[in-house]
Amino acid sequence: MRLGKMAIGLAMTMMASGASAQETIDIGLSTPLTGPVAYGSLHERRGIELALEEINAAGGILGKEVRVITEDNQCNPGVSVTVANRLIEQGVVAVMGAQCSSAVLAAMPVFMKARIPLVSAIASSPEISEKSGVGGNPWVFRLNPSDKELAAANVNYLASLGTVKTIAIVAESTDYGRGGADAFSAAAKAKGFEIVSTDFHPIGAADFTTIITRLKSTGADAVALYNSVTDIANFGKQAQAQGLKTIMTGKLSFGGDALQALLAAGAFDGAITGFPYNSQVDLPENKAFDEKVAQKFGEGAVLQSFAGYEATYVLTDAIERAGSTDGDAIRQALKDTSYKSIMGGVVEFDDHNQAHNNAVISVVDGTEEKVVDVFPTD
Repeated sequence: MRLGKMAIGLAMTMMASGASAQETIDIGLSTPLTGPVAYGSLHERRGIELALEEINAAGGILGKEVRVITEDNQCNPGVSVTVANRLIEQGVVAVMGAQCSSAVLAAMPVFMKARIPLVSAIASSPEISEKSGVGGNPWVFRLNPSDKELAAANVNYLASLGTVKTIAIVAESTDYGRGGADAFSAAAKAKGFEIVSTDFHPIGAADFTTIITRLKSTGADAVALYNSVTDIANFGKQAQAQGLKTIMTGKLSFGGDALQALLAAGAFDGAITGFPYNSQVDLPENKAFDEKVAQKFGEGAVLQSFAGYEATYVLTDAIERAGSTDGDAIRQALKDTSYKSIMGGVVEFDDHNQAHNNAVISVVDGTEEKVVDVFPTD
């Protein structure tokens, strides 16, 4: 086996050395191999690698092996455009990615012009679905729920508790962070919550002292976070050290070794989140997937590994049903998708090429995360 063009990080291009493009079906992956969200890319590629092994062991698609060609978009909009063009020049039939909302939004026009489908499974800015399908770009499909749907469910659960009245928002200053903050704020205000403050910070922030000090002064009952995994870890660690007692909510992930260590230390006690994936969801398919990831990589499944795994299956299923690697044929097959997810929902795309899989409400009791609801996002 050999690596794709970018020989950085985990090997995930699954094809025999020396095989030509004609002997394989090439799919592109735009992902932040480096930069502030490289953690997510590592797990995304794990999911893709696992799916590729299974698909190719079963005979590939259209009688050919599937190869994924990987390029590093650095979670940077300008680089994402360059990567999109580079992948298209290499003859890929479709692309997965680009993980960061700003990277997806920047590259969308490139795929429209080239008439190549893009399947996004992690980026969650509501703007992506607003601009896709009948929103203007028929070539972009999103598997994961947007932050609009997740925020609504999260806020509904907070309202059901009756103990939270005031909420602060802390988010990264990106399309993801600002889109999530706007979605949460709108949902919260509609339910009668008061938003007492909103703070934005650069992605990859090292020091949250000023923001945490301000949060303590507001007396907010909860703080909604829309940040990268690394920033959530930093915020959680510093909030605990500085004695911030505010309930954490928003879009939180507790998967992966680093966050599990903070969870075990009590840094997220009382947290409440609506999230697209949780390895604890008690479904046979999900449990089997989590076990396969843990056995292969020594660490259980997280959102990004789940997203990479299912994106690979949804896209290759569409190519197989299309019976062709023609872009228009693949796009139409994606529109006709009806795929049973390991999260229990059925992946089908609406008029905005947005899927509505199940998502999860979970809470943290001391040092233990507990799933309290699995809900459809349509």
